[in-house]
Amino acid sequence: MSVPHPLRTPAVGASSIARRIATGAGAYGYAQGVSIGTQLVSLPLFLHHWDMATYGYWLALTALPFYLSLADAGISTASSNQMIGLIAQGQKARAAEVFQSAVAFLLSISLLVLLIVGVALLLLPATTLQAPHWKTVIMLLSFSVVLGLFCSLAEVIYKATGGYAAGTYLVTTGRLAEWLGGITGLVLTQSFIGVAASALLARLGYTLLCIWLSQQRTDFLRWGVQRASLADIRQAAKPGMLFLSLTLTNALSLQGFTLLVAATLGPAATAVFNTYRTLARTVVQLTSALSNPLWPELTALKGHQNDSAFWKLYRRANRLGLLMAAAGALLVYLISPWLLHIWTHGQIPFAATGMALFLLYAAVCSATQVPRVVLMSINRHAGLAWQSLAAAVVALLVAWLVWDHTGMTGVVGAMLLGEALVWFTATRAVRHLRSARAAA
Repeated sequence: MSVPHPLRTPAVGASSIARRIATGAGAYGYAQGVSIGTQLVSLPLFLHHWDMATYGYWLALTALPFYLSLADAGISTASSNQMIGLIAQGQKARAAEVFQSAVAFLLSISLLVLLIVGVALLLLPATTLQAPHWKTVIMLLSFSVVLGLFCSLAEVIYKATGGYAAGTYLVTTGRLAEWLGGITGLVLTQSFIGVAASALLARLGYTLLCIWLSQQRTDFLRWGVQRASLADIRQAAKPGMLFLSLTLTNALSLQGFTLLVAATLGPAATAVFNTYRTLARTVVQLTSALSNPLWPELTALKGHQNDSAFWKLYRRANRLGLLMAAAGALLVYLISPWLLHIWTHGQIPFAATGMALFLLYAAVCSATQVPRVVLMSINRHAGLAWQSLAAAVVALLVAWLVWDHTGMTGVVGAMLLGEALVWFTATRAVRHLRSARAAA
């Protein structure tokens, strides 16, 4: 279906960019409101129906299928960058070919990973995990994760055509729908399999809606594989693998530590760990509300070869990001005793030193957001990708070595070390890039 009016290339004036970033920040605020709100509501709801240990097992089960979100190998993100540049140059037909190549790749890899997961679950002994019906639960959760990849690909259409905010609203509402489905299953069945099955049904319905809505956005980016080419997939593969490395780093830093705490300190400690980290990472989400809408704007400026505006936008955003990280960490520290008491009904107490350490970790992570986005927006993130992955592995190894003697404090200290290494890598890479541009 064609849109009534042809889509125009987004304007690149300072006021237009600022307006789109502000709109994007509002959309990202909605995304983080949904993320934070669902987590705030989930804890008391799950603890009302399950005990702390059961909830800890559920957290561990949901962490495992998350790694399937790596299945697109970063192709969607790399294709999005390429499409933004092509559309900025008026090459809409080429952008359409790149998109259909991404669709073909995602279809193929999704079928492959689901087959691998299914075979692996059949071969594993039923006693591998103690959770009830864990094989079926993991398979259901795996389908949900794969369907989410197609929602993210629909979001690419919006990002590539100057609709970052609309795309963010679209994909975030999908997460909300899936969560509501899971909560419905919890209330009705109080079982792992009931929660997973209800969430999957909600995700399936929303994914179909998401694909349909994305087709109303433009008359030249169409779902299909007729114009797909192996050459386009190969062209996106190199930056895509680097984006995959960054996604894997994020998975190791988040789900990896959740699994580590579950394996070493136990399911009850996992619930405490996730609760404290969720509070602390609201600071990261605040800074990301600035950095994420910045991404397509920087990519478009690069497409227009406007280096002066590119670096001016970076400098302003970086200063604002540092201020938001510091102010956000202080604010969260001040309100966390009250919030913990209300949120957990007093089951998880406030520990001043522990919360301060979690917030220091979050502040360092926040300070990295804008430099990371600068590198990723122009596909200059090779060094950042591999060094960030190495930092995440080092952090997990340190946590594994010290947990027996230092408990959760040592684990969080290892997380802080990993984020400090990533911050150093990102800021140094941006500084070198600016120096090279100035010399040229």
